[in-house]
Amino acid sequence: MNICLFTSSFLPKTGGMENVVDILAKTYRKLGHSVVVLAKTPRGMKKPPEFDYPVFYYKRSRSEVWFLGAPKKELRRLHEQYHFDVIHAHQIYPTGWLAVRFARKHRIPAVLTSHVGDVHDGSRYRRHPIISRRMLRAMQYADAVTGVGSGICKTIDGLLGMPKARYIENGCEPVGDPVPTPELRQKLQQLNLERGFDLTVCRLHPNKGLNVLVSACGLLKQRGIEFPPLVMAGSGPLEEDLRCQIAELGLDSRIHLIGRVGRDDRDFLLKRCRFFIQPSLLEGMPLTILESLAAGCPVIATRIPGVVEILKDGWNGRLVNPGSPEELAALCTELDDAKRAQYAAHALEILDSHSWDRVAAEYLAMFEELISINHSTNRIKQ
Repeated sequence: MNICLFTSSFLPKTGGMENVVDILAKTYRKLGHSVVVLAKTPRGMKKPPEFDYPVFYYKRSRSEVWFLGAPKKELRRLHEQYHFDVIHAHQIYPTGWLAVRFARKHRIPAVLTSHVGDVHDGSRYRRHPIISRRMLRAMQYADAVTGVGSGICKTIDGLLGMPKARYIENGCEPVGDPVPTPELRQKLQQLNLERGFDLTVCRLHPNKGLNVLVSACGLLKQRGIEFPPLVMAGSGPLEEDLRCQIAELGLDSRIHLIGRVGRDDRDFLLKRCRFFIQPSLLEGMPLTILESLAAGCPVIATRIPGVVEILKDGWNGRLVNPGSPEELAALCTELDDAKRAQYAAHALEILDSHSWDRVAAEYLAMFEELISINHSTNRIKQ
């Protein structure tokens, strides 16, 4: 099968969608399929990374509403070279909309996958009247629409006024015991943080609820309650606000922002932290939580769609309501080493239900079904 993975954002930019596309491409190739990735050029990229599969970047434009000639031209060129059997677009707009138009013209199936950022109620795409209409048409005419979380599927079905979205979750893989970079090891030594710290790794964005986590730590300090140091790894638009909040609450010695970390450094931290904490306000299905559990690390997270499917309260971690520093602070006072060990004992069970091989097989079965239907339809038309 010749598969085109079409995405508006890809490595070296890091994030959930970017990592999912990369993992799916590797897994499809491992299973004997041909894969091509087409992506928008990441801002500031000087030299593309090296991949085990072909990756092509189209030029950025001044507007993703009015100027879409570059991705359309590149899709045509790559289809002439690789003869796609299916196009799998990640994000409903602009890639999903372009994929559906292209696929209908060339009589191949188009599958669209939402990772939540495009379809949720507060999305900037939903607020733009032209983009909103195009998204709706793309989902209506796509051969299949999937969401990585059950909440996303419910939102898509609500927008369409009919059940169409298929729920195909994200996956994870076993985490080894990687060697950290010298920079990370030195940083941890300077902070005296070899073990016993809590951890969050994510893009520093308002949707992640990190200001709530800092406020919870502030409440604990105010009440004279001891709590483990917190390491925040990542970068993003909320970084300066978080630094100011940490300083205002006098938490500079307890909360440490260490910047972006690579995969090996992240896994090293997961293997040595006490709890992974993710107080998100909005998620699709967070890879960070899946990867934490796959490392045997119990998780504290929020009771929202996309999280409750993988984190079972009192089993492999704990759940709190989103946006509540009080509840998060109260929970942190309840957790001791015995409870952590109890949750950690069940964390690795996530590998049985969410392997990437199983997730890829579900997508591939859907592709084959759609290709078969498409061939039959094309024969009838001829």
